[in-house]
Amino acid sequence: MPNNKWDEGYIESMLGDFPAIQDRRPKEEVYSRLAKKPPTQKRQRNWLPLLVAVLAFITVGILIASILSQNGIDSANEENASDQSAENAITSSEPDGNADSNSAAVSIQGESQETEESADFSSAQTAELNRSAVYENDLNDATLFTIGLTENAYVIPVSFLIPNDQIEKDFESGTPNSVDLYKQYASNLDEQALGFDDYHPYAGTITKTDNGAAHMLPSDHKYDEASASIGVYIASIQETFKDIEEVAVLNEDGTPAEFGQVGPMEPIQTGTENVAYHAYTTAAGATYLLPGYGMSFGSAAEAVESLSASPSDFQQATVPEGTSFAVTETEELVEVQFTDPFDFESLDPSAATRMIESLAFTAQSFGKKIQLSNTAQEQWNEFDFTQPIAAPVAPNKLEWPLQ
Repeated sequence: MPNNKWDEGYIESMLGDFPAIQDRRPKEEVYSRLAKKPPTQKRQRNWLPLLVAVLAFITVGILIASILSQNGIDSANEENASDQSAENAITSSEPDGNADSNSAAVSIQGESQETEESADFSSAQTAELNRSAVYENDLNDATLFTIGLTENAYVIPVSFLIPNDQIEKDFESGTPNSVDLYKQYASNLDEQALGFDDYHPYAGTITKTDNGAAHMLPSDHKYDEASASIGVYIASIQETFKDIEEVAVLNEDGTPAEFGQVGPMEPIQTGTENVAYHAYTTAAGATYLLPGYGMSFGSAAEAVESLSASPSDFQQATVPEGTSFAVTETEELVEVQFTDPFDFESLDPSAATRMIESLAFTAQSFGKKIQLSNTAQEQWNEFDFTQPIAAPVAPNKLEWPLQ
């Protein structure tokens, strides 16, 4: 290697400078390590091809079984069809009279079933559309008994139709008035069973007088405990003795009774005037028409218009929300003109009936009748919309419970 410093002597000198390599491990350790075999990785078996083969075998087996089963069903159907054809051939060979008889029987059975279904539907429809107020034609064979029942400090006017046969047995002397009816039946009414509070009969005694009636109160009566108690008492008197102009409220000595918050009581004028009839739902879930005691209106038109809104949290509107209508009023008539044809079939039958009767009672409290115009039906549930609605006699008819 000419001209190069990397000659052999230099290389040997440099290698000599490297540190000596030493292995201080004992021979036994080295031999032990050499004797150990390196771990071998186990080969994982691949089950996927085997699994696919098994599934394919099962699938083929199912298909074969299905084909064999279908062939058996087809064969059975063919046999049944052959048997049916033979039976039809035998049947067709029978006399025509039997065939006509069977056909007639089927026809009669079908007509009978249709008649029963029609009767059932008619009965259900009649029950569903039954009006909730008392009308003049209801009094042909019954006597009207009205009473103001209470619930949650509200007075609900309720009407009962007592069969005249019962009236004749209970009142041999003649036709009873509201005082007679009250004294005979009020104490036997189970108000709680009817869904109301236990309020009647009144404390004290009620008698008929030349000027109307008198309620003689005991000294320990509770009718003036609060303003709400006084309001309930007055409203119940107004609804219970409608055929009497006024009821005097007296002490046992015959002097006018003094109610703590109002002083001496003036005679109570019965009936309600110039009010609107909204809906009221009791805690039991029954809905009644309720006059707005103490909330009189200046005109019938104003009262009718208020029926589309709820006057309180406990009373509901009877005219559906969003219904557009105009009200005109004359001396004898209140006319409600709907902007769009009003379809009473679009409402629940009870709600539709309640709407019509609330309009009629509201107009009646002003001494007028109600006329509904631009309705989708000319007649509905015995109401004739081509003329003023027949004036109802009393609201909230209930079944007489004391027969």
